[in-house]
Amino acid sequence: MTDTPTPFLDENDQTRARRDHLEAIRALVGNAYPNRFPRTNVTAPPEGEDTITSVVEKFKPHEPRVEAGARPSPEQLEAANAGLNGVEVRVSGRVATPPRVMGKVAFVHLSDGKSRLQIYVRKDDARAVSNDTGAVIDEAESGWRLLQLLDHGDFLGVEGFLFVTKTGELSVHVREMQFLAKALVPMPDKMHGISDPEIGRRQPISSRRA
Repeated sequence: MTDTPTPFLDENDQTRARRDHLEAIRALVGNAYPNRFPRTNVTAPPEGEDTITSVVEKFKPHEPRVEAGARPSPEQLEAANAGLNGVEVRVSGRVATPPRVMGKVAFVHLSDGKSRLQIYVRKDDARAVSNDTGAVIDEAESGWRLLQLLDHGDFLGVEGFLFVTKTGELSVHVREMQFLAKALVPMPDKMHGISDPEIGRRQPISSRRA
């Protein structure tokens, strides 16, 4: 009796959809696994580049304080955004929530494993970055097209300015989006994780190159 090797990827509708998304991303941005994504240093973290956690820790105090379920007043929002003064950041993380699309805008949360930061993407002004040239893809809605191809767990880099939304949440108004890596395997269930230890060893959460 011989052992049957565990397949690296369990082919199903989700993994096939992710592979299809990966091919479409390659057609849009070229290399789907760039070597690096330089980040800003507006929070002076020990490692020298901004992380989602360092940005959240430094700028979350700008969020207006309101009672649970209430929205900040226009005056509170104006004061909060004046305090942020359009701070420019470049940060990266994993797509932690499905995009919430509301007409021509979308909200997504990125995570660095410790903290989450909301990004705000407008259909008309967000642009994708070519990983082959490093230049912005100057095509209408290139960023929006990239957004539609993202899956839970993908790695994404964004550049934009900080502001507080009408609900009072610290966010990045995205001008540029750079795809960094595809998660070809759906993220494990938070409660149960990966039940097969062999798959857990051979099929880690991190993205794989196809």
